[in-house]
Amino acid sequence: MNATDAHNEEPNEDKWTCRIMAAEGVIGVLGNILVCYVIIRVKFLHNMTNYLLVNLAVADMLLCLQVFFYYLMSDCKLIVFAPVSNSVRDMFCRLLASKYLAWALSYASAYHLCLATLERYIAIVQPLHYARKLTTARMVTLIALVWVISFLLSLPLLFTIEPSNEPDKICSIKYPHRLFPALLSIFTFFSAYLLPLTLMSLAYYKMQVTLKRQAKALKLQHARAAAYDLVIARQNLVSMLKTVLGALIVLWTMDHFAILLCFQKTEKAQFLFCGSTGYHYTRAFTNLLFNFNSVINPFIYEFKYKKFRQGLKVAFCIKRQGGNRVDNGMVPL
Repeated sequence: MNATDAHNEEPNEDKWTCRIMAAEGVIGVLGNILVCYVIIRVKFLHNMTNYLLVNLAVADMLLCLQVFFYYLMSDCKLIVFAPVSNSVRDMFCRLLASKYLAWALSYASAYHLCLATLERYIAIVQPLHYARKLTTARMVTLIALVWVISFLLSLPLLFTIEPSNEPDKICSIKYPHRLFPALLSIFTFFSAYLLPLTLMSLAYYKMQVTLKRQAKALKLQHARAAAYDLVIARQNLVSMLKTVLGALIVLWTMDHFAILLCFQKTEKAQFLFCGSTGYHYTRAFTNLLFNFNSVINPFIYEFKYKKFRQGLKVAFCIKRQGGNRVDNGMVPL
């Protein structure tokens, strides 16, 4: 998904691309709703980390919903979009066709993961300051700021497209200045990709070093098993969040570098490749990967987050065999 050229797409995506995009949208919506349901329903999942994961799931769910409807109405032509008024057409062009909503929700997804990383960083690296720095009121404020900032950072996209006067076109591209797509692409690369991913990578490195040092110290001191188990549980949670970050890096990298490679997919682009059919299919593939990031997180929680697996069983009343044993997954982190 390219912030400056998404609305320059070919009139029709290949049918297989449309089907995959629609399937990603459905699976992503259902999977992220499941995450919200389990965390909200199961009491032992009620902690700050999981509340932040709920916000991440809401951002991903809304992004998948937006992708589903946009591709059905615009590229796949499975739903005929017939605007009843100029205002409806204007909203469609500026909110959906410009990819304003898509990028706003992508920002929200990345920044909520940053917020979850910050919460874990303070809990592990600065535990004595956790209660003072991360009060409930402060965290609610930070969550609200993430949503507001995500939509504000995407505002320039509203001015890249407008309703078309041509009878066979709904929207047409309109840049305020010829340098606008280049500046917007560079800004998006740094604000939505490079900056948050760099900060999170450094934070997880510091957390991993701290947890290893704590585990080693507890072993040498022959500390009680409960203290050592708590450190291991924290390591597992950090490992899960690192997997979420790793998936984001893998699935977003190609798309964001494609933005820098080709600001525009026309004869005005800096490389001839940018206007070719090959680039068109490359963009379709990177779009699939980009959107898949909003689908994969529920699967990561299932395979990597033991406490979430336990909550899933409790939420759907799945009884466990030999349930008297105390599990680390139930220990508050």
